[in-house]
Amino acid sequence: MAASSLTLLMATPAHVRVPLPRPLEVSTFRLPAVDTCAVTVRTREGLKGIGWCFAFGPERARALMAMVRDLFGVIAGKDPRDAEANWEAMRRSASFVGREGLSAMAIGALDTACWDIAAQAAGQPLWRLLGGARREIPCYASEGLWLNASRDELQREAASLKGRGFRAMKLRLGKPSLEEDLGRVRAVREAIGEDFPLMVDANQGWGLEHARRACRELEAERLVWIEEPVDHEDIPAMAALAGESATDICAGETNYGPGGLARILEAGGADVLMADLERCAGVTGWLRSARLAEKFGKPITPHLFHEVSAHLMSACPHAVWCEHMPWWEPILKEPMPVKDGFFVLPDRPGLGIEFDEASLRNFAPPAGG
Repeated sequence: MAASSLTLLMATPAHVRVPLPRPLEVSTFRLPAVDTCAVTVRTREGLKGIGWCFAFGPERARALMAMVRDLFGVIAGKDPRDAEANWEAMRRSASFVGREGLSAMAIGALDTACWDIAAQAAGQPLWRLLGGARREIPCYASEGLWLNASRDELQREAASLKGRGFRAMKLRLGKPSLEEDLGRVRAVREAIGEDFPLMVDANQGWGLEHARRACRELEAERLVWIEEPVDHEDIPAMAALAGESATDICAGETNYGPGGLARILEAGGADVLMADLERCAGVTGWLRSARLAEKFGKPITPHLFHEVSAHLMSACPHAVWCEHMPWWEPILKEPMPVKDGFFVLPDRPGLGIEFDEASLRNFAPPAGG
């Protein structure tokens, strides 16, 4: 039975530094650990919801914590089920410092936690509350095939991921020469087969002319998409590539939605729109972005945060391929299961996940670290 009254009482952010099995590298950055702001929101009535956001480096994670504390003051005392009103209020409050960047990420963690509470209060998993019909969501493996892996390592990783039941996977590109990138694609193809769905991600590492050549050379590889081939702010270049490439161009993860994603769609800069939960400022902003993609007749795919994103995909018939990235599994009591290449959505109310409090303590960096 739905709660008759709910009042937001407090938000508790915690800095956790989740180490990666090995540092990962892409064309534009190197990441040894994931500095995360894990947020727990409580109501006066005793319900508890969670959300999280992350940044590259401990100082930025601490800045996120400060933004979470500040922005929660805007919605303290409000009903967490008033998602649209609370989301708009936080964005209005952030207008002076800017509604993108840290503001959007902090709003996203709070908004997600409020949706978690709202679904718990309704006694439904979030995907059901949103009107979702699919309980099994197709996913692709994204936790390997990084730029710092050798060709032999790529082949071993790709074969392992396929053996674990994944039905698609993503490879990072961005080596100094296109020939080296093409060799890496072909090495993975040898390991998984010509017909296995494969995405590639250049992580904004190419200029327009290099990207044009890459798109032409990659046509024979029958890729699902080429992701972020150029800088995310160079929307004209993305539009040029989307208009020329025989392979779908996937873009949007680094753009702040819904406004930033609307600019891509209006310019024709993406065949597949990728929306990031924290840059969309949470569930509310992600769903708005999904409606925009539907209006433009484009499929939408989520970036990271599969523990939340899979719920949202269930409610969006035009959503494709949920990214599997297990970065935050070490701080959760129970990860979302993957079965035969599909996420299996929980039947528990809310997000169906909880932080593991002992893990939050174990992964907390030392003071000043």
